Amino acid sequence: MERFAVVCQPDDGKRIIKSHPMLRRLPEGIANKCISFISVQKTGIILDRESGENLGCLLDVPGFFGNWDQLEMDKRRKTIDCIARTLKKSGISVLCFPLVSRYFSAEEIQFLNEQGIDVLDGYHHRLAGMLLVLKQLLLITKKDVPQFETGIWGADTDAGRVWAAVMAEEVNHMCIGGRDYMELERLAYHILKTTGLACQITDKPEVCISNKNIAVLSQPVEASFSLCRPSFLFHSYRYEYHSEHPLPEQAQALHRVYNIDMGWLSFPHDLDIKPPPGVWEELGVLEGLFYTASRVYRNDILNNRITLNQMNRLLSMYEMYPIKLQGFAWNGKKINFDRFRKSYFG
Repeated sequence: MERFAVVCQPDDGKRIIKSHPMLRRLPEGIANKCISFISVQKTGIILDRESGENLGCLLDVPGFFGNWDQLEMDKRRKTIDCIARTLKKSGISVLCFPLVSRYFSAEEIQFLNEQGIDVLDGYHHRLAGMLLVLKQLLLITKKDVPQFETGIWGADTDAGRVWAAVMAEEVNHMCIGGRDYMELERLAYHILKTTGLACQITDKPEVCISNKNIAVLSQPVEASFSLCRPSFLFHSYRYEYHSEHPLPEQAQALHRVYNIDMGWLSFPHDLDIKPPPGVWEELGVLEGLFYTASRVYRNDILNNRITLNQMNRLLSMYEMYPIKLQGFAWNGKKINFDRFRKSYFG
């Protein structure tokens, strides 16, 4: 079976120090200062617990721990070239990196592709997981759902159209927004014809998502917007290279305001991963498993488009394996549904 590598999120170098034969013997302060001189490291392995098969590895890139965005291009290229050499030496041609578009430019991704390495961001699983989270949250809060106000910004994008199709089946009040007004009108007409739901249309993000109980951001929003309680903010966009999209300050502080950037999904079978992965690494592992095992999934993500049919196929695969939804995550932190219930109803 084809193997894959998963790029780990920076953790202040703890994984590298523990796995390095020299650094782990040094005092912590000295070891931390040495990290910037270390090359790309394989800091973990991914095993099938039942068969013992080696499925791939976890990869740490020390360059990400510093000011990666401010590094000179030749130094960045050396790091990326080191990633390619490390993978080739291990016989790996699939690199799973959920935040690749935040760290690498399109040219840098193309360079890896030219080295025979497929670079994957796991976005289809992120989107599918969030759709499952939406349905579970609507089930838990079903008494409140008839009054929920909802908005989808970026409804004129592929992912936004998927959200609109799913949401229109569940809610009574929905606003769709984006930059292509004619496309929004066509979408609104289709929703009205197929579900009977009349949607508000806007090209202003603050109108689309302000004071909405459910707000979906299929594109980043720079404009400020108001929040209500309860509210669920689904950050459904692909992360962009060299950019951050901060939330309104109150978004993190308000009770019953929930930010969500992925679903927390189980694996299709029992894996032994050391060291234990975080939620972003788990997403990368899930991407690697599907990409190397399913030709249907591989063809779908290489299509460069996202459709409702693709999402339905992926969700059907989840049922077949099965893959369970365990909760949701925001900024690398997991929240299970029991904890959510206590927060929401408490």
